[in-house]
Amino acid sequence: MRVVVVLGRWRAFSVVVAVGLVVGAVVGCSSSVKPSGSTAAPTASASLSPDPSASAAAVQAAVLDVYHRYWDATVAAQRGNPDPALFADNTKGALVEQELADAKQYVSLGIVREGAPTFSSVTVEADGDQATVLACVDNSKWVVPEATGEPLGVLPTGLSLERIAGAWFVTKYVDPPASFTC
Repeated sequence: MRVVVVLGRWRAFSVVVAVGLVVGAVVGCSSSVKPSGSTAAPTASASLSPDPSASAAAVQAAVLDVYHRYWDATVAAQRGNPDPALFADNTKGALVEQELADAKQYVSLGIVREGAPTFSSVTVEADGDQATVLACVDNSKWVVPEATGEPLGVLPTGLSLERIAGAWFVTKYVDPPASFTC
C-alpha cells in the first residue's frame, strides 16, 4: 500500500482527529466485549471487504502521531531533560543517541531552548513498513533566549519512519527532494 498525503498544519490536525474517531468507532463496534467473570480473551471480527482508504488513513494517522511524539521528545530533551525514556515509544537507532548527545551537550553548556517548532505543508508517504514525513519546520519560536543572530526560521525537513514489530518509529532524518520547498 502506498499513501501520499499533503496537509496544512490545521487540516492535518483535523484529519488526525477525524481518523482517530473513525478508527475508534470501528474498533469499538467490531470487537466483542468479554463478559464479567469470563476467562476468554476478547476477539475482533474481521470485515469481509476491508476499506483500503480506511487502512491508508489509519497508517497516516499512526505515522503522524509518532512524528509529533518524536518532536515533543526532542523539544523536551532540548529544554534540559535528556532522558532516554522520552524517545522509547517513538524513535529507534542512532537518531536516539544523536538527540540525547545533543541534549546532554546543551545541558553541559547551560543551554535551554524555549518554545517549540511549528509545522506546515506536512506530507506523509507510506509504502509497506516504510514511511517518510516531509514538513516545513518553523524554528523561529523555538529559540535559545541568550543567543544572538537570526533564528533558523522555516526549513524543509524530512524524517524516515519504519514499522518495527507493528509499531512506527522515527529512524533518521532524510533530505527532502529539491521540489519540496517552504
